[in-house]
Amino acid sequence: MRKVIAIDGTFLRSKYEGVLLSAVAQDAENHIFSVAFCVVDKECDVSYEYFFQNIRSFVDDIDELCIISNRHPSIQKMVSTIYLASHYGCCMRHLRENIRNNFHNSKVVTHFYKATKAYDKCEFNDHFNQIRDLVPKAAKTLERIGFHTWSRAFCPGNRYNIMTSNIAESVNFMFDVKREFPIVALFDEINRRFALLFHQRRMELVNSANRFVPSIEKDISKYVNAGNKLLAHQIANYKFSVTGHGDVATVDLQRRTCTCRIFDLDKIPCPHAMAALRAQYGADFGNQIYEYSSPYYSVEKNT
Repeated sequence: MRKVIAIDGTFLRSKYEGVLLSAVAQDAENHIFSVAFCVVDKECDVSYEYFFQNIRSFVDDIDELCIISNRHPSIQKMVSTIYLASHYGCCMRHLRENIRNNFHNSKVVTHFYKATKAYDKCEFNDHFNQIRDLVPKAAKTLERIGFHTWSRAFCPGNRYNIMTSNIAESVNFMFDVKREFPIVALFDEINRRFALLFHQRRMELVNSANRFVPSIEKDISKYVNAGNKLLAHQIANYKFSVTGHGDVATVDLQRRTCTCRIFDLDKIPCPHAMAALRAQYGADFGNQIYEYSSPYYSVEKNT
């Protein structure tokens, strides 16, 4: 799985009450993968400290890891003390709703959404400057929260395309009725449901003729077609200037980077990189696409 974990809590409705904490991730096909569950009295520092300490025993604290939440202060605090090497990010959707409710300006919300999802800092700055011009207080609020926590362009880690904690909230919805169960019955149902889902997902991929999962194969096909319309000019060993549609980008195949930053962050060759790969490898271009993509996307890794 890509090293991005979403954390969330939801109230239980049984006579014992309490809160179900969940940590979930996504596989390469964007399926939900459960990492950990825990029942606590309430969401607070002590509860999340216990939760993260137990997760720490099997999820390593590494620079590649990014932990996302709805900005609950205890989650952010525990990430900063228990996962020192990892990165914290806040949910784009949750922050967007705060901006909408506090500043009541649909244009600010639109520019916030585009700034959040921008790959490069120039595009981010274009939209953020619009926010600053429209509602200066909204811009100050977002600056105070920190660009690195909610912007893809400034995130020091790699969130891939996972910009919200929706996957954790989706798990809460999956077990909405079961939240009335006693704790042991609830955990048994969680185990049963995910065991069934994992089996179904594996069966869908185990006989696949493709090297990568279907959603990534679609992206690759789309990027190849777009790359066919671009012109790549070699400027150094494994380095290309790619032009087309009034756009100029620089691709470094050795570093697996492109100035558009899609190659850097999504870990599959962008259209510019596709053009560069075709120029570099010629007839072997098709095989090289997979060599320059993240192994997380392979069918083998997901079965």
